[in-house]
Amino acid sequence: PTQFGSPQKIASQDFSEIDRIAKELNYSGSSIEELAAILTENSDTEIEQARIIYAWVTQHITYDVAAFLDAVHNDNYPQVNPEKVLRDRTTICSGYSNLYFALAEAMNLESVIIAGYAKGATPDEPKFQDVNHAWNAVKIDHSWYLLDATWGAGSVQEEKFKPQYKPYYFGTAHNEFIQNHFPTDQGWHLLSDTYTRAEFENLPNASSRFYNLGLELVNHHNYQISTQNRVDLKFKAPQDVVAIAKLKQGTEELPETSTLANRKGENLIINVAPPAAGSYDLTIYAKKNDDPGKYGEVINYQIATDRATSSLPKTYGHFHQHQVSLIEPLTGELETNWSNYFNLVVPQAIDVQVVNSTTKQWTMLNGYGDYFAGNVDIQPGKTIVIAKFPGDDQYWQLVEYRSR
Repeated sequence: PTQFGSPQKIASQDFSEIDRIAKELNYSGSSIEELAAILTENSDTEIEQARIIYAWVTQHITYDVAAFLDAVHNDNYPQVNPEKVLRDRTTICSGYSNLYFALAEAMNLESVIIAGYAKGATPDEPKFQDVNHAWNAVKIDHSWYLLDATWGAGSVQEEKFKPQYKPYYFGTAHNEFIQNHFPTDQGWHLLSDTYTRAEFENLPNASSRFYNLGLELVNHHNYQISTQNRVDLKFKAPQDVVAIAKLKQGTEELPETSTLANRKGENLIINVAPPAAGSYDLTIYAKKNDDPGKYGEVINYQIATDRATSSLPKTYGHFHQHQVSLIEPLTGELETNWSNYFNLVVPQAIDVQVVNSTTKQWTMLNGYGDYFAGNVDIQPGKTIVIAKFPGDDQYWQLVEYRSR
């Protein structure tokens, strides 16, 4: 393909009505032609037709986890012809792509099935080294767009399929799609500069949530990071996005003082302090600040170091909720009987104090708008930064340090 579609064309469309129609269209038959005719009746333009197929397939076909596991462990692959998929309403990835292709063909849309490798689609075994997934491209108004109906339908969690319609995987920006999809035919990168397999493997594993939240990489564009010091990852992030990070070594999750998610203006800074030499897995989670739900995974990295680094301070929920920026001190252990300079930005706070957990001594930091700073004499025990906000008589813990 030579004509690449513009992701802005997809992003500028309001597909809410098409998606609603597709969800409520409970076709009970098993005829590709009949369903294609119904979908055509409910869509006018090529872009609407391409979308309604995606919206119908992803919202009416469930992922067959048992068949997938049988294929992985026993090489026993299910029948994935589109008629059977439509009849059974369950399939694996190739069934999704086959059904999308068949419906597109019946609606006179040009489409292809793309085979390749997708990160996380199968266990890391040699037999899945080159091909472990299938997805589609569709031509809309003379330009090609990528889509993945399997990933658009939901996800597998603890060997159970969790349906969740994801519009992101329709017409995904090509430079984002390549983060986790590598086609065997590199022409289907739909990029002016294609990636080698090694380059693809070393891209960070970014999820759809990463892009849906409006996050952008500023540094560390490779999955593998080698360091002899702390690592500071920087992301552009809308002001209403908050993040946390977790560091693991093997199956062991390390103490929260090994990571710190810090807001610095338009950027989120993820500080990482590996406690010893070795290899670590870093996962970053994010959400909208006003979202009452859990943080969702957005991106992960592998970090290798040959030396230990000093721990970071412990942060609390209100640190992230109020988008606090901790400037200093950025070390988790403070020297006893020593004066330390504290400097942080606490938006909308009316009072910020530093409290010693043993002596119960309070030290007020001087406020300069949202900036709060001052020298504090460190005593044995925990040193905790607390803040009070408008309309609330309670002080809330923000940051905690240990003394040594």
